[in-house]
Parts: sequence; C-alpha cells; structure tokens
Amino acid sequence: MLRRTLEFFFPPSVSTPAELKAFAAGEAAYLAQKTVIGYCRVKTMLDYDKLLTEPAFRDAQESCRWEAYASTLGDMLLLIEGWLRPGTDPDRQKLADSLAALYPAILGEHVPTHRQDWADSIEAFERRFELARMADPAPPEQLVAGTAKLIHDLVPIADRLKRNDREVIRGDLRLHMLAAHAAMLKRFRRDALVAALTA
Repeated sequence: MLRRTLEFFFPPSVSTPAELKAFAAGEAAYLAQKTVIGYCRVKTMLDYDKLLTEPAFRDAQESCRWEAYASTLGDMLLLIEGWLRPGTDPDRQKLADSLAALYPAILGEHVPTHRQDWADSIEAFERRFELARMADPAPPEQLVAGTAKLIHDLVPIADRLKRNDREVIRGDLRLHMLAAHAAMLKRFRRDALVAALTA
C-alpha cells in the first residue's frame, strides 16, 4: 500500500524500452476500460450491474473493450512517437521503427476469445503509423477520433440511446489522452529513451 501511494505522488520515471512498453500498454488499457465501462455505466445507470449478469451484454462489452484497447494503443504510440521524434533523419527512422514494433509485441501478449489474432488491427496500425511518422505530430486530443467512432459503433447500447453520443465519447477520450500526455512530460527521460530506441 505504501509503495502504491508513493508511486501515485512520485511516479517512476520511464527511461528504458521495457518501461516504455509497460507505460504504453498500461495507459492504453486504462483509456479503453475507463471510457467503455464508464459510458456503459452512465447510459444504463442502476441497471448496469444487472446487465453484467447477461452473457450477451457482458461479452459485447468485453469485445468492445478489447477493440478499443487495440485502437487506443495505436493512439498512444503515435503520441509517443510525435513527442520523442528526433531531429535527424536516421535517428527519426530508427525510433519510429522501434515504436512501431511495440504494437504487435504488446497486442500479441493477449488475444481475446472473440478473435483468432490481431492481424487486421496490426495492418491498419502500420498504415496509419507510416502516414503519421511523415507528418507533423498531431496534438493529443486529435489522435482519438477513430477510437471514438469505434467505441460508439461497438458499445452494447441500443442505437436510439447512443446515436448522438460520439462527441461525448470523444470528449472523454480527449481528457484521458491529455492526462496521459501530462504523465509523459513528467515521467519520460527523453534523451535516455531516444538513445535506447535508436541504438
């Protein structure tokens, strides 16, 4: 308990590829779970706990959470690449390649029951990342538009109840993404990370 309290007030630094991988995976998982479950709770209110006893709702929410995780992980890696991006071309390419390799490595650690693999998500991320690494870094709050649409489409709430809520979901994601960015600014040891990822 003392360790967790200390980590809350004095979060550990991120200076190695392993620590970076854990940060990206952890933030993406938090972002997906907080948004999906939070939205379902708000929309169903007092019926939420009762709905969790229904396999169809529970399984659909879990599938949505995993798909959101795959998407928020991509958002997080784009955010990290934009902030760490070195000024020189060779180092920029090496860093981007190292970060891109984290996506399949992290996703491959867990394959949910509704999927056989993550091949389509990995392919979509690679296309997106290739375009993003050649463009100016996008602000944190702009990276989540695709994730907001995905969650809005997949979340197990009746269409008539959620039809105008995409911007609500996007606003929630934006806030969490800005918080993750603030955590990066506080915890990342930029020079050490760039050196390790471009070695």
